[in-house]
Amino acid sequence: MKRFQIKVCGNNNVENFTTLTQLEPDYVGFIFYPKSARFVKDETIFSIFPNAEKVGVFVNESIENILQKVKHYKLDVVQLHGDEDAFFCEELINAKHQYLLTDDDFLDFKIWKAIGIKSEEDFNQLTTYQQVVDSFVFDTKSVDYGGTGRKFDWQLLTNYQLSTPFLLSGGIQLEDAFLLKNFQHPQCIGFDINSGFEVEPGIKKIEEVKQFIDTIDGRIEQN
Repeated sequence: MKRFQIKVCGNNNVENFTTLTQLEPDYVGFIFYPKSARFVKDETIFSIFPNAEKVGVFVNESIENILQKVKHYKLDVVQLHGDEDAFFCEELINAKHQYLLTDDDFLDFKIWKAIGIKSEEDFNQLTTYQQVVDSFVFDTKSVDYGGTGRKFDWQLLTNYQLSTPFLLSGGIQLEDAFLLKNFQHPQCIGFDINSGFEVEPGIKKIEEVKQFIDTIDGRIEQN
């Protein structure tokens, strides 16, 4: 198994995404938040990379709408990026189980919760989520929803002591690849990249994404 997995998020351009699929990232993310510049409008994009692990990013969406998107687009992961609390996650799990029991076409999915980090006090909220999420996505803290494109102090993650795995997000760029390749934390399972690899919202710099993936996977060594 690979040491780190890569999620490329914010895909909404069919032509660009078609090229991106050749790099075979571990996860591809689609944003279902209408206020986002990377909001998915063209449904064609979901048929391009059928074997990918698809992540749907939701912000304060209803459980019913989330489940409809999961079924319609065959999502493997639901990433909650709003104010969803642990009780909401528990309700989502219960609703998922009901669908799995009653709908033969419905697929199981994982739940990821995005958490904004600014100081070590931000880890205090995590214990309530331990039993109801499969992974955390640690991002830069912001008053707005969605990514900021800015880094937070990654050294703060040394204060994270829970057993729930996490992906690191928040302003990651190609120049961070060698540092992240050697990132030390037993619960870090990978990296979530987005705006740091874009020409414009939704249009990825394919060559930079390739270099990042190749570096993380050990195919490019530091000079």
